[in-house]
Amino acid sequence: MFKRLSSQERSELTKSELKSYRFRRRQSKLMKDAHKVAKVIVSSVGNYSIALGLALKFVNNYNKNVEALRAAKDTVKLFELKRVTDAAYDEFMPESVAGVPAWAIKKDFSRAGAKDILFFTIKSEVIGETEKAVQISFDTKNPKEDIIDHHKTWVAKSILAA
Repeated sequence: MFKRLSSQERSELTKSELKSYRFRRRQSKLMKDAHKVAKVIVSSVGNYSIALGLALKFVNNYNKNVEALRAAKDTVKLFELKRVTDAAYDEFMPESVAGVPAWAIKKDFSRAGAKDILFFTIKSEVIGETEKAVQISFDTKNPKEDIIDHHKTWVAKSILAA
């Protein structure tokens, strides 16, 4: 586990020790962020090891982008930049869930509900049907919560993926 040093303790380090400390601190943050992202995408990937590998690449590219913006002193773009987990949601968003396109899910549900359906669906089933639409139920389990949520919506048959 990485131990953060106070400013007094950092001032007592030699130049090489300080460089090593900063490197370990960056690596620790990189791994923490990668694990956060991996938890988000593991349901769409299916395997945590694969999700962690993808997350490490994503977080590393994200950090390089942040460093480039800092070097260019582009404070406006830095301010507009999303947090790493929010950027991961955008990057790894599935195109559809149970045949329902992501845009239709985002349109019908609140932001949190749509995010749960897109990333944490554990079960989906058709519970009703008419000539032109189907009613679909999504059961989701967000890893931050201990409950299973149930979401229902009507979807036009014309937009369902085959």
